Amino acid sequence: MERIKHPKLNFPSMWRNTSVRRLAWAILALTIIACSALALYAGLATERLKQRWLEQEYAIAGALSRDHPELAQQWATLLAEPPSAQGIEDGKRWLEQYSVTPQLSARWLPVLDDFQSWSLILLIPAALLLLALLSLWLFRESRNQLKTLRSLAHALDDTVKHNLPMAERYYGEGELGLLANGVQELSLRLRETIEQLNRDKTFLKDTVADISHQLKTPLASLMIYIELLASGKTDPANAAEFLATCRRELDRMEWLILTLLKLARIEADALELQAVPARFSDTLSASLHAVERLAEERRVAIDLVGHDPELLIPHDSHWLAEAISNVLKNAVEISPSGSRITVSWERTPIFVRLKIADRGPGIPEQHLPHIFKKFYRTSSGGSGVGLGLPLAKSIVEKHGGVLSAGNSPGGGAVFYLTLPLQPWLTNDPTNLTKL
Repeated sequence: MERIKHPKLNFPSMWRNTSVRRLAWAILALTIIACSALALYAGLATERLKQRWLEQEYAIAGALSRDHPELAQQWATLLAEPPSAQGIEDGKRWLEQYSVTPQLSARWLPVLDDFQSWSLILLIPAALLLLALLSLWLFRESRNQLKTLRSLAHALDDTVKHNLPMAERYYGEGELGLLANGVQELSLRLRETIEQLNRDKTFLKDTVADISHQLKTPLASLMIYIELLASGKTDPANAAEFLATCRRELDRMEWLILTLLKLARIEADALELQAVPARFSDTLSASLHAVERLAEERRVAIDLVGHDPELLIPHDSHWLAEAISNVLKNAVEISPSGSRITVSWERTPIFVRLKIADRGPGIPEQHLPHIFKKFYRTSSGGSGVGLGLPLAKSIVEKHGGVLSAGNSPGGGAVFYLTLPLQPWLTNDPTNLTKL
């Protein structure tokens, strides 16, 4: 389908229009028919006029041969010779005596009157027939175009009001084809936009419900502990424990709110990563330090295997460290006490891949496609709210990388974090500083 590059309508663009080509062929066909009919009429009219003229001459010759044989012979001689100018003038003066002049009406001359009547009987119906055929074709062509326009209008109306797909498609050339193609594209985009708005509405509704649910528990705990502390009936030991619990709940609420804000910034494309060449080992060390206390509390060891301290890759160390720490935090929380987590990596000429393997129960197969969705949890236990992994995935993808998960044959979950070694391999290079 051609695109409109300029508003000027020249002959080649008009000829690509199917209706214009059909109109041209129809006019050509009617012209050929009209010329053939006129040629046939000219031959028939000439033959008829000749016949009528001969009949009249036969009558004159018969009368002369009967009454004046000598004049009949002279008439025959003159009939075979071309008329002379003098003869025409003499005959004109003689016939004017009997009112036979050029002003004489054709109906007083039987030959001409018959020719005129016969011509009108043939030509008028033929002209009306050709006009009717042309009008019928134009009406049919206009009706087809209006039918196409009406169907496009109905389809667009159904899309706007009822979000229905187009029942029919029009694939034609010319301006009508361009209009139909534009309407069909507009219909598809409107449907996609409406469906996206419905998905966003559903997602916002579910997100608000999840946030309300996540905030409801710590808020209820805070209200209970504050009421107990305000009553003044608690001893100092319990009061200190209540205050420590309030502190933990407030920290949990703060983490939840900050994580949601980070996700919102990433999804709104408002997060600009300052990717500069930096040592990946330093970023990994920062992420390990972030989960060090949690690992000690749960008695889980983290082993770093086969890393390259001098490896430089373009990345934002702050955000990437947060993504790795979220994956590590998830691994620590699901690992049994006394187990170990192995962090290893491999390098190729194109990318570096970080592997984080735990010794936990693994991820059930039915949960694998959903673990990176917000607020999705594989079990009701644990302290997680289902935001760490989605945030990590969004940050990694913002770097042009991939975060995936699976299960190890020996047991436990495995997360693979793959990052490109060159900035031009990222999905969104506009957010990366030029190296």
